[in-house]
Amino acid sequence: MEEVRISSKGQLVIPKYIRDALALSSGKVVLIGLQENKIIILPKPEDPVKALEQAGKKIALKAARKELKGE
Repeated sequence: MEEVRISSKGQLVIPKYIRDALALSSGKVVLIGLQENKIIILPKPEDPVKALEQAGKKIALKAARKELKGE
């Protein structure tokens, strides 16, 4: 985890290694929300429908693995 300071305008700097890892550059749009007292920042998908399909597949795969393990 990295410590960053919020400016008087409510802005903060996302560290470079995180921007690089998520391919965030100037002008890119991110989604921000609050979840269980935490700030969540996600890159906005280029194709939201495709991203939702992929998320659904991951959830289904995880459920199938649990079922195979008998959990």
